[in-house]
Amino acid sequence: MKADRICFIRPLVLSLLLLVALLLPPGAKAQGANDYPARPITLVVPFAAGGPVDLIARTTADALSKEINQTVVVENKGGAGGAIAFSYVAHAKPDGYTIVSVDMSFAVLSHFQGHTGFEPLKDFEMIGQTTRSTLVLVVPADSKTGDLASFIANARKSGHDVSLATAGPGSTPHLAALSFSTAAKIDPLMVPYRGMTPAVTDLLGGRVTGAFVGPQSAVGLVKEKKLKMLAAIGQERLEMAKNVPTFAEKGLDLPGFKQGTWYGLAAPAGTPAAIINKLNAALNRALHKPEVQERLRPLGIFVATTTPAAFQSFIHDQVLSWNEIASKVDQKP
Repeated sequence: MKADRICFIRPLVLSLLLLVALLLPPGAKAQGANDYPARPITLVVPFAAGGPVDLIARTTADALSKEINQTVVVENKGGAGGAIAFSYVAHAKPDGYTIVSVDMSFAVLSHFQGHTGFEPLKDFEMIGQTTRSTLVLVVPADSKTGDLASFIANARKSGHDVSLATAGPGSTPHLAALSFSTAAKIDPLMVPYRGMTPAVTDLLGGRVTGAFVGPQSAVGLVKEKKLKMLAAIGQERLEMAKNVPTFAEKGLDLPGFKQGTWYGLAAPAGTPAAIINKLNAALNRALHKPEVQERLRPLGIFVATTTPAAFQSFIHDQVLSWNEIASKVDQKP
């Protein structure tokens, strides 16, 4: 009788386990990474479409999609200098299907905004760095400012009558503006936007004096004689704008920007290591393809991939160094 009960219960238990497995959501069954990704991945971009972060993210998404044979959908969630997007992803399910594009702002945002809804070192797993680039200081083409020296002279004379557009407190353009202001000993008005695309629109309309933007965003407008570049961040002149000096050439050492700007990808904390490693390997293969590098290089963007562990260590160092830098500069938005 007892043996009959066991024979009856065992198939019932196995049937229940099979039913539970079938009812699990696709992400849960993919946790082992063997069949990951089994559906589209969402890459959240912290800023409006059209800026350098968005451009790099879309190039990355396209290259990664081809490598993993699965769609990577870009979703823009601008606002609060990136905090809205970072907080959203920090609280997303850690299954590898929601990831986020990160840049300098990711490491320092809480210093400027207080509670942001996320902690960079606690709430995320780093997938890897993707690229490095730079920023250029631009003004309207019809501006009376002819070069960097005259911009600085005017800012020292006019104070808050000179303004710099940013993507919000703690964003990379804001950090560049603060770093520049500190090095040049000026105090321009910082004007925050939801992203650099609307900021450039106001710059073209003469509603702000200048802005730090990606060279890829500026070159076309410079050629159309709508903007002019005054200087570029970095140690070497841009290939696309050899006539534009660097800040270093002009004797300005911009704190935190000796190596230019950087970009990468992160996932919510708790995302399985197997999935992180799979994404990292696919990302590195995708970005190192010649056609991808040839697409980015003319825009002043260079592939700079890492392992997840190396990027995690890099972010840790960035948080420490940027908070030290930020504590020494004007923190007004």
